[in-house]
Amino acid sequence: MQLKVLGSSGSRAPGFHASCLLINQRLLLDAGTVSFALSLEDQARIDDVLLTHAHLDHMVDLAFLADNMLGMRTQPIRVWAPEPVLNMVREHLLNNEVWPDFTQLPSREKPVLQYCPLPAFGPVEIAGLQVSWRQTNHPVYTVGYLFETDEVAFLYSGDTCDTEEIWQLGRNCDKLRCAFIETSFPNRLADLAVRSGHMTPAMLEKQLAKLDRDEVPVYIFHMKQQYLDELQRELEQLPHSQLTVLGGGEIYEI
Repeated sequence: MQLKVLGSSGSRAPGFHASCLLINQRLLLDAGTVSFALSLEDQARIDDVLLTHAHLDHMVDLAFLADNMLGMRTQPIRVWAPEPVLNMVREHLLNNEVWPDFTQLPSREKPVLQYCPLPAFGPVEIAGLQVSWRQTNHPVYTVGYLFETDEVAFLYSGDTCDTEEIWQLGRNCDKLRCAFIETSFPNRLADLAVRSGHMTPAMLEKQLAKLDRDEVPVYIFHMKQQYLDELQRELEQLPHSQLTVLGGGEIYEI
């Protein structure tokens, strides 16, 4: 698999782009940053979008991706997520008030987007990958994902505070090659992290113990940029030897 980090920040500012990962050039994981990270031609190669949840920094660029693809594709882009997540996208973003409903444009017969609810149980094949998911601990319905081929796999936590099942999914996967895990706030803001459903470096250390895969590289995303220096210092003090703070633009081959 090729993994390209289009955005890794917990917000937006010049030089900081919200969460978005491009897998094998055709599957977009979250949509915080795509419309100004990829050319129109590269955007047109995206066949599937998979959302962890419907907070703005993870879905906002779905609106502009859809707008950009008018007249650029003959088949709709499939938008995958659990039904509660898709319902929030329908109600609060692509609702013909905040933004047009691109599941009906340019026509019902040939829309730009097509919603694909994930089944409640069991993995599903998306863009040639086996995808499994578990709900995480966040104020809105949010999931993390495990992506697998016959040879390799990687884990993506989604936004979360202290949780369990997503780590079990990764721990039990012999093919696991890396994990992308959110860490948003420094340790001194632990109360804010808990109330907003995010993690600090100290909380991350406890989750890594649950994952129990010290040999697996861990890539940290969703840092709040105003605390970035503080977060980096605290992350460097953790005993896990393979932590990398993402800055955006990285490409990994696993």
